[in-house]
Amino acid sequence: MNKQPKIRKNLRLKEFDYSSYGSYFVTICTYHRKQTLWNFRSGDPCGRLKPTYSELGRIALGAISDLTNGGEIEIANYAVMPNHVHLLINFFNPPNDSRKGCHYNLSQTVSKYKSLVSNRWLAVCKAKNIYMGKIWQRSFYDHIIRDERDYNEIWQYIENNPVKWEADKYYY
Repeated sequence: MNKQPKIRKNLRLKEFDYSSYGSYFVTICTYHRKQTLWNFRSGDPCGRLKPTYSELGRIALGAISDLTNGGEIEIANYAVMPNHVHLLINFFNPPNDSRKGCHYNLSQTVSKYKSLVSNRWLAVCKAKNIYMGKIWQRSFYDHIIRDERDYNEIWQYIENNPVKWEADKYYY
């Protein structure tokens, strides 16, 4: 039997310049959506589970601040969840700059984030002599923010996502 390679659907919006100034909502999932970014432990007298960041989760959290670049990129809000990361990214035009877009586009910014986390985690794995494995799924989900209402809704979604984890679409 001759298997055809699986054709991946392009998630990016055709004809849109992802280096243009504006705001974007991004979701990056872990490989096979494994819950590798949080650990759960009993955290209160009622026996509810309390999430705490795993070592990889702390690395993922720390790498967010390294995405800013010369005033062009701002991470306005974020949430590191058990098996995905949400980012609200703003691309700004620095003062006295006549370009029509950023030095970096959205894909490059997400690639940089994945690379930062992967390289830092690789160093930890080497130091502990453990197998690293894959961290991230290929690609990412993005939403181009269209207006202030859209921006505010996404901001609230990111803020509330950790406390609504069991209702999240990435929860299983």
